[in-house]
Amino acid sequence: MKPTTHNALPCSIFGHNYMKSKTNADHTTELTCSHCNTIVHTDTKGDFEESSISNKQIQSTLRQLFHLNISLSKPSFSS
Repeated sequence: MKPTTHNALPCSIFGHNYMKSKTNADHTTELTCSHCNTIVHTDTKGDFEESSISNKQIQSTLRQLFHLNISLSKPSFSS
């Protein structure tokens, strides 16, 4: 779980207090912390998702662009 960046003391000490805020048609759930309003999404298995982007093609494209950017930013020395 990512550490909270908000100044909610209960979340820092005890962790988040998630409440179900929305259920989607594909059986995924959106959970919202009652103290700091942090939003977390779950997948169909009930596991927390890292990203809030639901389209898998967008996620893979963003991942490819990130790796391309890293590979291009490395200095290459030619002799």
